[in-house]
Amino acid sequence: MDDKAFQLIQSNKINVLRVDNLLSEYKNREILTVAQDAIDAGFTKFVVDLDGMLYTNSVGLNFLISLQARCQDREGMVVIANASKKIIQLLEITKLQPLFHLTDSVKAGLLLINKTKKQEDPG
Repeated sequence: MDDKAFQLIQSNKINVLRVDNLLSEYKNREILTVAQDAIDAGFTKFVVDLDGMLYTNSVGLNFLISLQARCQDREGMVVIANASKKIIQLLEITKLQPLFHLTDSVKAGLLLINKTKKQEDPG
């Protein structure tokens, strides 16, 4: 990944957001700006790929909550893929885990979003 520390790929109205870390409030604002542009363009569903990110802090949690809130306001959703055990424990300790769907891979996250989309719009 380049010096931006994140990558956003859009496919079938779903964003796959790969991040290297969420420890910098400045970088997180940059990522949220790019994410908001995608949301404004109608891409309201995100798979956030945390592969390789071993831990985060309150700044990272704030980023995830902000992204979730922005998506939820537009009837979207956020799936967190490849979260480390430490990140999952942090979500559990802070009682934030129920806000997010957790999957063990990006592929599983995409499948979950597509499955949810079909249940919401069966026709």
